[in-house]
Amino acid sequence: MQDPVDGMRRVDPGYRGQHGKISFSRTEILHLTIAIVVLSMAFSIIMRGSRIVPDQTLNIAYIVGISVILVVCSFLLHEMGHKFVAQRYKAWSEFRIYPVGLLMALLFSLAGFLFAAPGAVYIRGNIDREMNGKISLSGPGVNFSVAGAAILLCLVLDPGSLAFQIILMLAYLNAFLGLFNMIPVPPFDGSKIVAWDIRVYIATVAIGAAELAVIWFHLM
Repeated sequence: MQDPVDGMRRVDPGYRGQHGKISFSRTEILHLTIAIVVLSMAFSIIMRGSRIVPDQTLNIAYIVGISVILVVCSFLLHEMGHKFVAQRYKAWSEFRIYPVGLLMALLFSLAGFLFAAPGAVYIRGNIDREMNGKISLSGPGVNFSVAGAAILLCLVLDPGSLAFQIILMLAYLNAFLGLFNMIPVPPFDGSKIVAWDIRVYIATVAIGAAELAVIWFHLM
């Protein structure tokens, strides 16, 4: 499975920001809602027949609920990491969907896997290289934090339980999403982090790689 990837965030150095306040526009809320709904639909399609939901008699609403949790706790938190840090730097920062990317998510889910570029957080403001690096780091940083917490939770859950499988998927999804966005070429977050501080980049990748290794070799 390939997971949603954060797109390129655009910076306009001439923009004066929003006084460091967290804010959402109606347009942004609409775009976030559409992205969550479509990605949850794609996950629901994939989860039918997967090892995560082995019982095919489960109500579809239950499966959709699990999918929404996975999407909110991975994709949404990643994007909000970018948004909130950017707004702390008094920049305009809002999420916008990629309609084609969302359509790809649905089409690929019908083939049994997920690859999508659902959208990105766009930024306008007086953002220097260090600020941009920290804004970029915040998305994968959130993913690795969620993955770490999920891994710890997996250690105390029954490996045969549905709860374990869901939390394991949450751990994998966040670790993979975070690492994928650490690719050090534009438009990925990794390219901006490398441009800011290579030491931070290496340490962050090491954390994500260690989490993914624990998931693959000790939990799956």
